[in-house]
Amino acid sequence: MTDEQSMVEEFHKKFDILVQASPTDASEETKRLRIRLIQEEFDELKESMAEGNLAALAKEMADLLYVVYGTAVSYGIDMEPVFREVHRSNLSKVGGYKREDGKWVKPPTYSPAKIEPLLAMQMSASEEAQRPLGGVEEMLRGA
Repeated sequence: MTDEQSMVEEFHKKFDILVQASPTDASEETKRLRIRLIQEEFDELKESMAEGNLAALAKEMADLLYVVYGTAVSYGIDMEPVFREVHRSNLSKVGGYKREDGKWVKPPTYSPAKIEPLLAMQMSASEEAQRPLGGVEEMLRGA
């Protein structure tokens, strides 16, 4: 997990905002909240761009990242490996070309981001962390 996501998780815990330990779908109420927060921050970002104020723009970009990371925390998704995989996929677009209409045509070497295995690994790691230690635990109890 990135430092940024860890900071947002700390914020969620301090203010009793939903934190999931592993990738989990959220309630409809949480989904609506996250969409509203992202939209509000995005609108503020657009306003700061229109004003041309770089300090305001930087602050609004940070606010938008904060609520996006908060969404990841609420869904229990560690974004660091996901971001790395999307980056890998994006770099595989090298060798493509831009059509006259502006659309980017991906090369045959393009490889889409494989996110599902990453989420499965995160779920498995969380389950493993919650599993009792078995024999070690019994030894510690003196059994």
